[in-house]
Amino acid sequence: MLNVVAEDPALWQGITLTGAFIPGVNDRDYSALGQGGRVETIFVTAGLRADRATGKVDHLPMHYTAFHDRIGRPGVIDLVVITVPPPQNGSVGLGLCADFAPAAIAAGARVIGLVNPAMPDPSGAPRVPVYRFEALAETSAPLPELDTGIPDEVNRKIAKQVAELIPLGGSLQLGLGTLQAAILDAVRGRDDIGFHGGMISDGVLDVVSSGGFRQGVTTGVALGSRLFYANLGDVESIRYAPVDRTHGIAALAAIVGLTCVNSGLEVDLMGQANVEYQSGVQLGGQGGMIDFIRGARASKGGLAIMALPSTAKRGAVSRIVPQLLQGTPVSVVRSDIDLVVTEHGIADLREADMNIRRERLIAIADPAFRDALARNPS
Repeated sequence: MLNVVAEDPALWQGITLTGAFIPGVNDRDYSALGQGGRVETIFVTAGLRADRATGKVDHLPMHYTAFHDRIGRPGVIDLVVITVPPPQNGSVGLGLCADFAPAAIAAGARVIGLVNPAMPDPSGAPRVPVYRFEALAETSAPLPELDTGIPDEVNRKIAKQVAELIPLGGSLQLGLGTLQAAILDAVRGRDDIGFHGGMISDGVLDVVSSGGFRQGVTTGVALGSRLFYANLGDVESIRYAPVDRTHGIAALAAIVGLTCVNSGLEVDLMGQANVEYQSGVQLGGQGGMIDFIRGARASKGGLAIMALPSTAKRGAVSRIVPQLLQGTPVSVVRSDIDLVVTEHGIADLREADMNIRRERLIAIADPAFRDALARNPS
């Protein structure tokens, strides 16, 4: 559909596209589609970054739950376009993407379904009656894929420490990426825990297939390889749910031992994290991170963990920094992080005053940068 509009821009005029476009996956320049249109997004992707300066892209710095509530208000979203599996028995499943669409549909938005036989139709996903669709059109476009990469030794050291922090009978929340893939490798075979997150990829299915996550898996979106998609349809232990159930504070607080693990670009000596800006350029957004962090802290026995390698650029730059650069937004405030984990150890920031925080964070920085961090008066 988007390719058709790209070939004939006159098909769309004055259209505003709204979405949670994921960096590394939805990197198309959606602002170039149609004529006189614009884009609203909670993530800034490579494809959208340049057009922010021209005023065609509006970044909404909103948490997932706030964005979900917004699109769930009648009149905010006029039309939902979503890739779906073929209809069955008078209804259409939402496939592997149940996060935001149900809210807009429930609020009265019109719906167009792009029917793709390659889209799995898992039994645990929401369904919509056929009559709610304004149109169903066939497509054979390949599903978007995500390669999480191969974890290196640094990621595996971090993952080993994180895995040991998940309490018996608890639940794990992860984002996507190479470090997250390493953590999934480290918990493979843990049959006492569950998984509750916004997105899953190949590694979660690998854990389930090896007998792990016996408490089940709850997610809003599945994103991974073709083999991953081919094997998902028959896995009944994976449940798909909208954002109010995957990210809502009440739902998260009710999960005992929710261990939330997210990554950032840098953490300063106060315990503040930057997950969005690098060298003054915005690379993404907060997404659902803060929802999960605060949900984990509200969970009985839960933990909010920020996990990251201690350096970047092949060891040339410390990711434990004296302070965030002026103009860099604080993505995660200092009062929201329980633990910071690098390959050099764990900094427990709970109930720690500013001097103790500083000492503990310097202790898990790369040894080459510790003296310089200790000398910095910030």
